[in-house]
Amino acid sequence: MKKTLSLFLIFVLVGGVSIGIYYYKNPTSETNSPEAPPVLHCTGQTLNLSAFLGKEWIDYTIKRLNLAKCPDGGFTEIVDTITPDLHSTYYFVATLRAINETPFNQVQTIGWLHTQEENLFKNASEARYGFRNVYHGVMTLKMLNSTPRDPHKIIDFVLSVKRENGAFVYDGLDVTDQAIEILYVLGYNTSKLNDTTQYCLARFKNLTPPRGGDAWGALNFVSEFNRYTRTLDLLGANYTSTQEYKEGVSFMRNISKNISSILMINPPLFLVADLAQALRENGFMDVNISEAIYTYVKSHELPDGGFNLFGKDYGEFQGTYYAVKAIVLSGKKPDNKTISFVHSWESPLGGFAFTFQKFGGPILTYMGVYVAEKIGMDVNRTMIREYLENALHNRWPYSQDDPAPLYSIYLTYGRLNLTMEQDEREYLKNETVRLMELYSNSRVDSILSDPGWIALIRLGNALGVTFSSKTKSNLINAILSKRNPDGTFGTYKNDTPMTLFQTVNAVILLHELGYDYKDNKTVQYFFSLMHDGGWGGPDLYNTYGTIQALVYMNYCPEKVDDIITFVSSLKYRYGGFRFYRGDTSYGGLQETYYALRILELLGAIQ
Repeated sequence: MKKTLSLFLIFVLVGGVSIGIYYYKNPTSETNSPEAPPVLHCTGQTLNLSAFLGKEWIDYTIKRLNLAKCPDGGFTEIVDTITPDLHSTYYFVATLRAINETPFNQVQTIGWLHTQEENLFKNASEARYGFRNVYHGVMTLKMLNSTPRDPHKIIDFVLSVKRENGAFVYDGLDVTDQAIEILYVLGYNTSKLNDTTQYCLARFKNLTPPRGGDAWGALNFVSEFNRYTRTLDLLGANYTSTQEYKEGVSFMRNISKNISSILMINPPLFLVADLAQALRENGFMDVNISEAIYTYVKSHELPDGGFNLFGKDYGEFQGTYYAVKAIVLSGKKPDNKTISFVHSWESPLGGFAFTFQKFGGPILTYMGVYVAEKIGMDVNRTMIREYLENALHNRWPYSQDDPAPLYSIYLTYGRLNLTMEQDEREYLKNETVRLMELYSNSRVDSILSDPGWIALIRLGNALGVTFSSKTKSNLINAILSKRNPDGTFGTYKNDTPMTLFQTVNAVILLHELGYDYKDNKTVQYFFSLMHDGGWGGPDLYNTYGTIQALVYMNYCPEKVDDIITFVSSLKYRYGGFRFYRGDTSYGGLQETYYALRILELLGAIQ
């Protein structure tokens, strides 16, 4: 239901007929008006918003809204940053362990891993990534000084993938190194796995250092060398007297003399971490090498403090882990920004949330700025301004023919008290004129179903770019022609959601076009649909829209206290608001914006 309504909110674009248009630019009528409509005072007294929301809720919302900040300066949706992710948890816990820290939510993380143990380990043989899940689960518990509740079941599972040649193979992949590490940390006597020891020794002896300055080959050799020596150590094997080991160490010594050429090929962070490990463990990490590796890794740090293994512009768990590992092995420490980045992904349920790529959008950016202002969260006005300047010309992810993002950009400038450059303001006006031509020539038939009409007319009113009297009259008549005898608008019969949607749009449009529409039947229609403190499901989107329409007609809703109670009931414990009662989502930015706007329109908050 929520997704369907969101589509109506943004994307419904239907063709129509041409009616002719004339408009003018009136500089003296430009405004920096707040978002329409004006506020009514429907409550006896203004709420103390901090007390209404609660300090803990505000803190969680600020944390999650900060995670919704994008590298480009905009905001994206507040996604699910509550549900823990096993792989994110493993890498972030390992990152903190590298600097001798633990998660703030260590107790909850151990508890969460134990509750997940049955699913993670019991069905491992049936899941494509089952072995990796088991490895990450066991090793995370180990790093937190805990163990699985049923280690014997896990040991049995690991041994079940052992082959006759001593290798451990799962889903066609050689997982011997991970298998041995799991068995070792669970207390299994790995030294009795003679066939596995022989298998690993044979593979180790087959490693051949590359010749002729092959930097990529050198890094791959180092990575494999580390992997097999680690596994052989856990198996209790004697390999340091072998010729292959001595040649490998000699190769490391040669690499240490030419680190700059290795780093010039811009290797990924996981190979740099392996290189740092090999040089540290074999005694070749001198001051110059340490500085070179540290400088290289730091050059990959992103504005959010994280690192990305795949060259993207946002921090994620794998890149951050390997970066911090390399920094620590070089004898340095990561900066506080990186450590804060790691902690920011901790879930109140335990573990860490899954990091995600962020792309700002003009509408969500305005909503983010609005919510931040209401809950007392600081925003970076300089970065947002840079985002707005770019978004004005490229409104991704929206069409250039959609007025809603343009109106949101305008509102964001105003809310942050930013002054738009003259050429930008002229561009905005010209785009508004262009869209007026487009809408009046091809989208009149969709005037009640396309929310872009509302954004376009509001934007024009604010900029002093308006339809001529004749065009306004034609648009008003087109809307009024769709009025039904019962006070509703539109052609949908026995379809309450669409009828409500179009009736709300009709009332808003009439008032924005300067027509003082007040009809008792329409008011009574709205009143008749209110139930359980809201409209629609009830849900925040329909409730917000209906209250807007009533406010335009200068009517306060009935049972305002019930509306406030309904809004309050949708607060998600860990920040944000849910869309409707029974919603199992995790509190989003759009929902939070609608909730606070409802309270503001009623005069319940300022």
